[in-house]
Amino acid sequence: MDKILVPLDGSALAEQALPYAQLIAPLLDASVRLIRVISYADHQHLLASEQMMLAKGGPPPPLYVREQQAWKQLRTHAERYLAAQAALLRRAGVDVEAEVAVDLPAEAIVENAARGDCALIAMATHGYGGLSRWALGSIADKVVQAAPAPVLLVRAAAGGPAAAPALRRILVPLDGSALAEQALPLAATLAAETGAALLLLLVVEPSLGMELGMPPRLRPDQALSLLRDRLMREADRVVGGLDRGHVSMTPLVAEGHPAEAIVDIAAQRHADLIVMSTHGRSGLRRWALGSIADKVLHATTTPLILIGAQASAGRSWEPRPPEEHA
Repeated sequence: MDKILVPLDGSALAEQALPYAQLIAPLLDASVRLIRVISYADHQHLLASEQMMLAKGGPPPPLYVREQQAWKQLRTHAERYLAAQAALLRRAGVDVEAEVAVDLPAEAIVENAARGDCALIAMATHGYGGLSRWALGSIADKVVQAAPAPVLLVRAAAGGPAAAPALRRILVPLDGSALAEQALPLAATLAAETGAALLLLLVVEPSLGMELGMPPRLRPDQALSLLRDRLMREADRVVGGLDRGHVSMTPLVAEGHPAEAIVDIAAQRHADLIVMSTHGRSGLRRWALGSIADKVLHATTTPLILIGAQASAGRSWEPRPPEEHA
């Protein structure tokens, strides 16, 4: 069975990824694997704390004894913590397992996901651990760059989520490339399983008409209108090419800079999730979804799934200037 890997650092902020794992696991026919990473930094921090306590008493035990005790204490604490979180998920009907790893956090997460059974990594951003205080914001950045599986990123809130997550509207940004369209199968699966509507978004940048070599006699608004029409036809083609089933799909065209448009449309349309490919390049202006995804990740408060596109997919379409204009 495929796994949804959920890295936890012992904080309530990091635990905000758990409701999303609980929601998505049955949709993907997956179980959940919890992982708690203890690092050498955690070990040194604990030793230093104990050294201060020992300084107030008698002679301390030998260093090698204290080192072994510190590792045992860290592992025991991590195992008990994961067992408690796993018990909550099992009571909700989720099949779950738990592991403790000793490594650098990002490296351990990526290595665990690389086993071949990981369907998704679900993690909160900006969570802080009680022992090592490693920031899941920076860890998430590293995981996104190297993960062999899609990554679901949930922006953690200090007061916790306002309500249990639900999927009603899923936003899928497209740029006209087959690479970007690699986000569609997972988005369509989630939509089909939940009844959510798919919003397919194509962004038109203001200067595109000139860059595509459209006749100079066209006014900018005319060029943009032609581009919007063409993009809408391509969006319809993408929708028609999917096995829609009972999924509602709506093509959207927005003007502006890609990352800003994605964040704004997600908020305006009350999207519950953004699913997008990374490193897709558009036929319009070659904006890289790698950099766009990074900007969206750091700007949006909407949960975001990032899917590493495979270059072998090739190019899907590239707009052409109109042959003739009156």
